[in-house]
Amino acid sequence: MPDENNPSRKGEQEGSSTAPVDWKKEDAYWREKHCNQPYADKSRSYEDYAPAYRVGVEGAGKRSGRSYEEIEEELESEYEQAERAVLPWDTVRPAVRAAWDRLAGVIGPRDFDRGIRGSI
Repeated sequence: MPDENNPSRKGEQEGSSTAPVDWKKEDAYWREKHCNQPYADKSRSYEDYAPAYRVGVEGAGKRSGRSYEEIEEELESEYEQAERAVLPWDTVRPAVRAAWDRLAGVIGPRDFDRGIRGSI
């Protein structure tokens, strides 16, 4: 069962999913975490980035067994056609990738609850 910080399912490949992702839950997560992301433009609201997060979330849910690199152009096209998409792709691309990575189980650089690594 997915946990609060990593909704990916154990044993699945990057970008795979067996059930639709709950956008409301993901929206709440990104609404809270967005302002701490390195790509977040402080002069723009979360609502400006929300369509990008949604494209990343839904893309990860729909594309079982495919890597982000394989489907990035598809995600770009989906974002550009998304309702309320106001920012250019180059601005929101990191947000799409962050949402994808979250569902794929990749821990992002600004995920403060990722734990502490031991000495090397």
